[in-house]
Amino acid sequence: MKTLLRVLKISILISFAVLFVFPTIWMFVSSTKSVAEISREIGTIQSFIPNFGNIGSWLDPYKELFNRFNFSLHFFNSVLYSAVIVFGSLFVNSLAGYALAVFDIPFKKYISGFLIILIIFPFQSVLIQIFIIVNELNLVNTVWGLALPHIGSAFNIYLFMVFFKRIPKELRESAFMDGASDWQVFTKIVIPISKPIFMTIGILVFVGSWNDYVWPLMIFTETGKYPLSVAVNIMNETKPVYLNQVMAGLTVTTIPILLVYIFGQKYIMPQNTSSGIK
Repeated sequence: MKTLLRVLKISILISFAVLFVFPTIWMFVSSTKSVAEISREIGTIQSFIPNFGNIGSWLDPYKELFNRFNFSLHFFNSVLYSAVIVFGSLFVNSLAGYALAVFDIPFKKYISGFLIILIIFPFQSVLIQIFIIVNELNLVNTVWGLALPHIGSAFNIYLFMVFFKRIPKELRESAFMDGASDWQVFTKIVIPISKPIFMTIGILVFVGSWNDYVWPLMIFTETGKYPLSVAVNIMNETKPVYLNQVMAGLTVTTIPILLVYIFGQKYIMPQNTSSGIK
């Protein structure tokens, strides 16, 4: 009976995996074919198989895409914006979370409760108010106008706070006895043993900033400053629309997310025991 249930469970998991993976495979494969090939093979198993007889033409849709829409500029914009948001978010939110977890701050319980309340409200619910503030600060059409509203996050501060509370107080106390300052304790002790939470939040922030569409579309007035998320949508609306170029654009947008997760997943919450956190 247990064997039957195990086989059934594995079969269900494989079925769901196939359902999720097939669209991605079709996207990758279609980005290497001509529009005629995609139209001819759609609905058949051949649409999921690359044309190995014509490998030399696989990159043609990508070349046409980058030449037609200056995709390299939008790719650079996305990398720049995501880097600023990720590093800014890790710096600001980790300091705020550490302060709430360690220091005796007045009304700390109320601040922690207020963070939970803020988590309930999505970013989109205050989008207009944030835009008004950014406009008053003359930050429209700038990198900081895009990044600043995303850097501070109640959810990320709360995650950092919960994680830092689990770090034994003895580590800080022994460092203070050796003459370390609060900043030295944070940078030389807390951060090295907190790689799992930094990587987890870093990946979440990167994915969110990389895929963000509405806010960049609102904050930028020059098309040359658009990230990939907005450029792909513009490409999909620019006549004539070539399906292989659309798939190539989506592939270029997807690959960085996959790479970040593949290389960062080993750091996501695996080191609690080795770091001394229980």
